Amino acid sequence: MSLQEVEKSHLLGNYLNSSSSLLVFLGVNDAQIEEVQQLAQFIYKLSFKNTNKKIVLHTKQTENLVAGHSIEKDFVIAQKLSAVNFPVTKTLFYCADQSILGVPFYATEFIEGRLFSDQILIGMTTEEKRVIYQEVAKTLAHLHSISLNYLGLGQLESQTSHYQIVNKKLYNTYKLNETKISTNIEDLLYWLPLNLPQQSELDNLCLVHGDFSLSKVLFHPTEPRILAILDWQTAQLGNAFTDLASLLAPYYIPYSNGRHNVDGWQGVERLVGAPNQQDVIKSYFNARSTQNIPDIRYQITLAILRKSIDQQILFKQTKDIKYLNNSEFLSKAGYEIVLNLTDGDPFGIKMRAANDSSLWSKWPVTDRCKSYYYRIKDFLKEEVFPIEKVVLDKSRIMPTTTQNKGFPEIEALQRKAKSLGLWNLFISDPMYGKGLTNLEYVFLSELMGLSYLAHEIFNCFAPETGNIKLLIGYGTPYQKEKYLKPLIEGECKSYFAMTEKNVSSSDPNNFKFTITPTEGGYIINGSKWFVSSAPDERVKFGIIMGKSSQDMSNPMESQSMIIVDLPNPKIKILRQVGVFSYYDVPHSYAEVEYDNVFVPKENLLGELGGAFKMAQGRLLGGRLHHCVRQIGLTRRCLDLMMSRAEQRVIFKQKLKDNAAFQERLGQVEIAFQNCRLLSLNAGLLLDSAGSKHLHTFMAVSQCKAHIPKACQKMIDQCIQAFGAEGVTEDQPLAISFRFARAIRFMDGPCEVHLRQIARFAYGNHLFNDLNNAQGYGLAKL
Repeated sequence: MSLQEVEKSHLLGNYLNSSSSLLVFLGVNDAQIEEVQQLAQFIYKLSFKNTNKKIVLHTKQTENLVAGHSIEKDFVIAQKLSAVNFPVTKTLFYCADQSILGVPFYATEFIEGRLFSDQILIGMTTEEKRVIYQEVAKTLAHLHSISLNYLGLGQLESQTSHYQIVNKKLYNTYKLNETKISTNIEDLLYWLPLNLPQQSELDNLCLVHGDFSLSKVLFHPTEPRILAILDWQTAQLGNAFTDLASLLAPYYIPYSNGRHNVDGWQGVERLVGAPNQQDVIKSYFNARSTQNIPDIRYQITLAILRKSIDQQILFKQTKDIKYLNNSEFLSKAGYEIVLNLTDGDPFGIKMRAANDSSLWSKWPVTDRCKSYYYRIKDFLKEEVFPIEKVVLDKSRIMPTTTQNKGFPEIEALQRKAKSLGLWNLFISDPMYGKGLTNLEYVFLSELMGLSYLAHEIFNCFAPETGNIKLLIGYGTPYQKEKYLKPLIEGECKSYFAMTEKNVSSSDPNNFKFTITPTEGGYIINGSKWFVSSAPDERVKFGIIMGKSSQDMSNPMESQSMIIVDLPNPKIKILRQVGVFSYYDVPHSYAEVEYDNVFVPKENLLGELGGAFKMAQGRLLGGRLHHCVRQIGLTRRCLDLMMSRAEQRVIFKQKLKDNAAFQERLGQVEIAFQNCRLLSLNAGLLLDSAGSKHLHTFMAVSQCKAHIPKACQKMIDQCIQAFGAEGVTEDQPLAISFRFARAIRFMDGPCEVHLRQIARFAYGNHLFNDLNNAQGYGLAKL
């Protein structure tokens, strides 16, 4: 609704003259509009030719730009508060007829008065500002003292805490309007529900303004007297301290010298002449007849978080980057309060990290990563390990049909993990993930690997991980909206099809699967096998790699990737394939046939002929992730073996005291630490040198060639220590052994990587200038 639209509305004058209450207020028989003046967005002042009285039209926003705004609520609340002599502008009428202005609107009397901004405050004396804030605090205390019975809400009078509901609403609003992952917002949304404030009689459930600030208070033109509190669109039932917190929020928001239009006063309180914060707080609590002043920094954090999420909503709707910057600026300010409240340790990790000093050593890992680490650890202990055996037992007895159903237990834990912010931890791009480094994710992935189920629960499970990275890196806006978004949210599954039966798929010359251009798209033909997750009924699409050119002069440019939607009658799952007779339901592996399947041209992923370039980027991280997950599984097997050795008695001696066992355990522990260091080094090189550096390729190849085989050998030793029980499904040893053996050829067989390592080694040797140093080379006889 624009000023011109209001001015040109011929129906408005007729409607105003039909309102008898308005004509009585104006004291005229015929209301003739003289001028329309815009006071703020969606708010207009109307003056008339035949009276000095003016009115204000409040029009409904065409879009709800800020969460919770409602013009209907604004009107009703103003009516109720006016009835109990609270300073609000007098309401005149409400019009729901959208034919008048195109949106609903209501009218109030116009009151001449003063609104104070930061610039106006700077020019005032300290005493003037003190009195103004004292009056504001008293009026706020008056609002919070109004009984809900007077407002017709007496049935809710006995409730005392609303914070859980507020936190839940903020979380839902954030997720609904999420455009870029904000780690500060996510950490706040995690911390706040875990640290609810103690109940207080003064922090009662009452009507709260919802967006209170000095700019919403209209003062008398010459006296420090409040005439009206304005803008009740966000009013709601809530705890009293939330309004006071909103008033005090500027004291905790830094001043950015104009870089953000949501600046506070922190750091420049004296410059702007802001009243002493404690004096404002005392005025409020004195008006509420108490000398006990509680700490309300929790509520101030909530107020700043809400402002941050409001800015994110504006960014989503306008695409103006300034709102995203504002959101980040505010969320950082809110998180600083939490850091101060908790002595810099909001999640209690400092003591735990200090006790695990050998784990973290001097690796460049942030406290945020450590926070995720211990939160994951607690989640595994409390939620995952207790249901693990039940789920794995169910997976073994489920029929291996071509459409496997997911497990409700896993899906419930996924929802819980997502609500706690333990989601998509592998994505380093902060637009879509947590922004953790590859090294940091190695630590987290190893921890998740302690459970065979954990990576799926935290949405860090292959093939989704690789497909998400492909879509982030190469997907079009259309593909990101249709395929990436639901995958990131965990709303569907996908698969990646590359391997073909009866050929070595590591050699591009061997591929038989074809992607043939045709009018409006492509025709795909052929079969793939060992396609992970294809039998899962939740799969909505797959990414297929195939030959798009018969010109094999440059085989690395002969392959393309394409996205296929499922289900499709011309795509058939021929059978499920087990790994040592274990089907890993519901994901499993499958042989899939494609018979003249038409795929629209917009489903081509990346450039035609660019598949190998994309695949190498996908597989580089995938190889490391597989290895790190295996390290976690192996760690658990070693822990089980040592627990077993404490209980097992052989020839009147505990197994743990047997010299041969101790020697074997020592060798296994050294081998395990070698695997860990290889993976950590690869993660560090991915961050420091980048994914295209030869040393990074070599480090990942070293992991892929060594870790699966070494872990398989270590798990074999664990099985040996368990005896017959080790090869049963009573323990997670067998499933860990199967996975270790399988990943020796997943994402490229170990032999290919050993060959690469040998080439890298000779490359480094050729550039070693010490080879020509006298005395360094081979001795000459």
